[in-house]
Amino acid sequence: MSKRKDSAYVSGVIAVKEKKLLKDKLAKMCSMSGEEALRLLLDSGFGGDPSLDIEDLILADEREIDAFIREYAPTDEVEEYLLSPRDFHNAKAIVKARYLNTDPKPMLGGDGKFDHEEIARLIEAGNTEKLGKELSAAIKEAQTILEGENPSGAEVGFLFDKAQFAYLSRVLKKFGVCRKLLVRRVDMTNLLTYFRAENAEEAEKFFVDGGSLTKEKLASVYGGEDAALKAFEKTDYNPFVKKLVASSGGGFMEAERMLESFETDFFAEKPYELSGQGTFLYYIFRRRVENENVRVVFVCLRAGLNEAEIKKRLRGKI
Repeated sequence: MSKRKDSAYVSGVIAVKEKKLLKDKLAKMCSMSGEEALRLLLDSGFGGDPSLDIEDLILADEREIDAFIREYAPTDEVEEYLLSPRDFHNAKAIVKARYLNTDPKPMLGGDGKFDHEEIARLIEAGNTEKLGKELSAAIKEAQTILEGENPSGAEVGFLFDKAQFAYLSRVLKKFGVCRKLLVRRVDMTNLLTYFRAENAEEAEKFFVDGGSLTKEKLASVYGGEDAALKAFEKTDYNPFVKKLVASSGGGFMEAERMLESFETDFFAEKPYELSGQGTFLYYIFRRRVENENVRVVFVCLRAGLNEAEIKKRLRGKI
């Protein structure tokens, strides 16, 4: 991990970089042609190299964000929260690709604490202990499942998610802002699981530890819509449960988008968290959500969707 910079200096750097956030430009892009939207994006300095195509521009911007995290993260906990999930994602992709005898590259994300090539070498050598006990155990168990009589991709995916949450629960300070975010992500993940499952017994198979909601509390969602809404009415999860209830008849895409952008919304709704670590995290999450929204906008423009349809698919509050 890099030597930590002075917090006042980092805040100053962020204040300058925040001026390049796309903000309301994203909404404008939804009503443009692909060519017009690309021109606006390039004029904003997005991606840095106007010769790149849109996907490479997004990847370039994502690499810039990762470099910024490694250079300026205010604490080890912040760096862990932002980067270590990449290792679990990439290890899962590599293990699955080995089983399917395919190239893992299309499934890989950016590098986390470990280079993805190093993860692949350690898996190939059967020497995964360097990756940490949680990830190493998940890799070995996933390999056993995939080599068994009834290999299950869903079970393997859950293994890595559970291991990731277990790792973060171990390394994050109990009273830090990253721990608050982790608890919320675990709770929202479990809520989504329980709403998707047909019954509590099925849901419990995919329950992950590290949150604040008990299995008994989560099982209240099986008492009907009114019972579910009442159970979470006075909690921070009320808006999410309302979205889940509204989405249950036709899929959970909106709820999933809410889960994926919850960190950005968390800081927007809790301005008192915006100091030190909070300032840094809020900036990074806004950058990440904007990148994902840029990808969504251009996919939708190519598909010929109208402005209203595109905006419905965007994550977070723009």
